[in-house]
Amino acid sequence: MDERLSLFSSYCARNGFALPAVLSVGLLLVTATGCGTGRDTAAATASGVVTIEGEPLAGGTVAFSPVGRGSSAFGRIGSDGTFTVETNAQTLGLATGDYQVAIYYEPEETEDAQGNTVVGANPVAKRYGDFDRSGLTVTAQEGHNEFNFDLQPKKAGRRR
Repeated sequence: MDERLSLFSSYCARNGFALPAVLSVGLLLVTATGCGTGRDTAAATASGVVTIEGEPLAGGTVAFSPVGRGSSAFGRIGSDGTFTVETNAQTLGLATGDYQVAIYYEPEETEDAQGNTVVGANPVAKRYGDFDRSGLTVTAQEGHNEFNFDLQPKKAGRRR
């Protein structure tokens, strides 16, 4: 290794390159490229808010199914109702095009005093969890897209 460094140093000296300058350029290139997030960004990025009658839906998933061919995408809904769309663990965003949308909610599970599992209420109407019945569609265009969904509440008297 020392021999290679010596050869490299002599090459730089013969050709008018100072070793510190060469190393500085190398360091600059490494710094400029950075570590990155390790994630690619699709042609379209998207985020938004899911609400029910104007109140944020805390938790759940927004799913995007392409009309025709393509990759599906999803966004996890945060406690404030916001989501960011990703295609998979490596790709932020989604391909451009038309999508059907479904919204899923997993009610919180707790235990009662006897140790029985008690499933919390699901505020999302069942139809929103079905791409064909939700009535929700979007068109993702190149660049950033804002997709907000204000859902209708479940009809009174329904338990699911």
